[in-house]
Amino acid sequence: MAPAVASPPPMRSLSTIAPEIVGRLTCPLCHTVDPTMTSIVLSAGVDWHCSRCGQRWDTMRLAAVAGYAAWLSARTDASDNHAATARGDV
Repeated sequence: MAPAVASPPPMRSLSTIAPEIVGRLTCPLCHTVDPTMTSIVLSAGVDWHCSRCGQRWDTMRLAAVAGYAAWLSARTDASDNHAATARGDV
């Protein structure tokens, strides 16, 4: 007869962690919040499909979207500054 071994205590599931700590993911395309996906899960290498638009997202695609958003913001700010200077608003 095998000796009885105690089971390890259950780990905290992601659903018990506060959402503000975990960070719920939002689809960059349609802005739908996915209640089941979190930044912790995504950082573990999991990808997900948006339930609304069907786009597949993973860390690589989200990083590309974030990089483009930063580039666009910098370009827009520079363009606004140039236009203000040309008008003499500065």
